[in-house]
Amino acid sequence: MTKHRSFRHARARLSLNRRRFLGALGVGAATLPLIPVPESHAQDAGIRRVIYVFSPNGTIPGEWKPSGGETDFTFGEILAPLSDMKEYITVIDGLRHPNGGPGSRHAQGPHKFMAGSRLLDGGMGGGGNTSSGYGSHQTVDQRIADVIGPETPFAALELGVQNGGANVRSRMSYRDSNQPIVPEDNPYALFDRLFKDLDQDASSLERLRAERLSVIDAVSGQLSRIHDKSGRDDQIKLDAHLTGVRAIEKRLQNGFGSNCTAPTIDGTIDHDADDNYQVVSELMIDQLVMAMACDLTRVSTLMWSRATSNQIFPFLGFTDKHHELSHEPDSNNGARNKLIQINNFFAGQLRYLLGKLDEVPEGNGTMLDNTLIVWGNELGKGNSHTHHPVPIVLAGGAAGHFRMGRNLDVDDVDINRLLVSTLQYMGLEDETFGNLDSGSGGLPGLV
Repeated sequence: MTKHRSFRHARARLSLNRRRFLGALGVGAATLPLIPVPESHAQDAGIRRVIYVFSPNGTIPGEWKPSGGETDFTFGEILAPLSDMKEYITVIDGLRHPNGGPGSRHAQGPHKFMAGSRLLDGGMGGGGNTSSGYGSHQTVDQRIADVIGPETPFAALELGVQNGGANVRSRMSYRDSNQPIVPEDNPYALFDRLFKDLDQDASSLERLRAERLSVIDAVSGQLSRIHDKSGRDDQIKLDAHLTGVRAIEKRLQNGFGSNCTAPTIDGTIDHDADDNYQVVSELMIDQLVMAMACDLTRVSTLMWSRATSNQIFPFLGFTDKHHELSHEPDSNNGARNKLIQINNFFAGQLRYLLGKLDEVPEGNGTMLDNTLIVWGNELGKGNSHTHHPVPIVLAGGAAGHFRMGRNLDVDDVDINRLLVSTLQYMGLEDETFGNLDSGSGGLPGLV
């Protein structure tokens, strides 16, 4: 697949202004004796990240599902671009979007993928008995952002590629019931939001890192003195803070942030043009990875198009509309082959994301080792509008939390179990998630 590169990464290290830099290190105000560090950092000195990715209109199950056993398997035509990253991939077959609520299967899909919840009543989504409103529940990315978001300048990033207008079908993230978040699908606006305050003074980062280490040393001393004079319950809390502070100190001493480089954007393209779809997708991925390398955020979503997408892909050699192709019968081999190519393209974009994460050194490995990507869809199969099974791919090292490199079959399990697993991976203790959740705990067999 031809790659269109519209970013070049400057060699010089970048620095942040003081406030943003201190926030990017996962620390609050430098003068506070107590640094708010979640319990997950007391348990794990590394950083964990999560990215939820959406593509529309279902898939071709026979070409999506790998052949073979749980660990000895071969990717089919759709997931073939991921073959050289097999040890970082787990394909899950058998999950379902839970039943319930108004709206068509297309309209329900993004919210059920991200929240395991019903849509509200309302006038969107096709008229008649398929009409609905927006989603009724906070999405999983925003639940995580509520807990770990204060550690970074951006609690979460919500990104998209040619998502279309305001509609339940083009909204993947929700702060709360009936509070959809508009995805940023303009790569130039995203660049201004993330990087406009960054400079190229190579000495600034080292100076601020030394400053931060000095503050960390002073805070550690204060915490130790308070610890010795505190009761047992307070000592337990202080121990957690000390462990977190020492984890931050270790990251600083190991050169944390040294892979944060300033992207520069070349020229201007029409980000809504069909011909530029792949270019824009890779621009968004490039900036997302650099934002995470700079620790500007640890949580993100990326929505390719929207549910019921009629996107065309002229760079694949045809101009048929995706949604219309997905409604063709199985006997239409021409439509089937084009759908395989479209889904193969999205798998290739996931591979591009994995490759960019793998280019950034971190600890004894790369950022890919400490990141989880969850790729889902609104439907299982377009022409039957099924919500069971829905295609789910986990990718990345996930900090060793999940066993990867697997072709995993589950038996008719609601996606809520997977959502809980991703929450727990990020250090939360939730056992249920979503207002259509009828069970508890994470997805068995993942950890």
